[in-house]
Amino acid sequence: MKATLYIFALGLSISFFSCDQQKATKKTPIVSDTLQAGLIDKEKERLEKIKEIEEQDRIDSINLDKNLTHAIKRASHYKVLDKFKEKYVETIPESPYQIEVDISSEFYFTHGNPHLIIRRNTPGSIYIDIFSITGDQFSKVLSHKESDMTYVNDTIRDINGDGLKDFVVNWYGSSGCCLKAFSNVYLLRPDKKTFSNDFEFINPTFSPKEKIIRGVCYGHPGETEMYKYKWNGEAVDTLEYISYEKNDKGEKTGKVIVSSDESYSGNYKILKRLNDVPNEYKKIVGYEWFAGSGF
Repeated sequence: MKATLYIFALGLSISFFSCDQQKATKKTPIVSDTLQAGLIDKEKERLEKIKEIEEQDRIDSINLDKNLTHAIKRASHYKVLDKFKEKYVETIPESPYQIEVDISSEFYFTHGNPHLIIRRNTPGSIYIDIFSITGDQFSKVLSHKESDMTYVNDTIRDINGDGLKDFVVNWYGSSGCCLKAFSNVYLLRPDKKTFSNDFEFINPTFSPKEKIIRGVCYGHPGETEMYKYKWNGEAVDTLEYISYEKNDKGEKTGKVIVSSDESYSGNYKILKRLNDVPNEYKKIVGYEWFAGSGF
């Protein structure tokens, strides 16, 4: 009898446990379905937003292409002239925004080959396109896009000391904690018409006579490094990096380290230790930042 009661009680227990499990099982899909539906809706919103952005980018790209084509056509009206300038404003179709266009032709880089430069200032970005001119033909040889928040200026000068004038876009980073003046350099090639791909340098000081670039790396004042590069045709060779030596406690020892690369690089190798920073670095732009003076 006791065994029968025990078996009966056990059966009820199993039955109740089973019912509880079924209730729990029934509740779970309801919560899961709700969450899943919410996630699906959010994913749909995200995809729709991406589509809207992509469509707007497509439209903007088409309008920019049309705008550039129009600028080239206007430039062709001056094809009998090597030198000309024109500025105008063009309205973007179905948009309240306008594009400020500056077209000019000149012997900007050499005395024998004129170049056409088209600058377009749009809401948010600045576009610079350079064309070589042969007869009445314009051949695009350079194209650069820069945010209007970061753009500083652009210059034409011999950067690498080869006697040819190069194109340089200077800009300043819009985010980050530290010194971040950048230069994108396009080297004029020996054909005196086309340009190399761009070289980007941070906080650079160019020395064309030496064919050297010195600069300050990204980092907090007194805690970062300086670099020294050398032009090698359409390439740049790393010569050395300069940094303050620190002990195990992170304190400066008063010595200066000359290394083969930045300290966090896998190629880092100490070349020598000095008692002071070499004089060649003390006149570069940003040296005070490297030294931590006044910051």
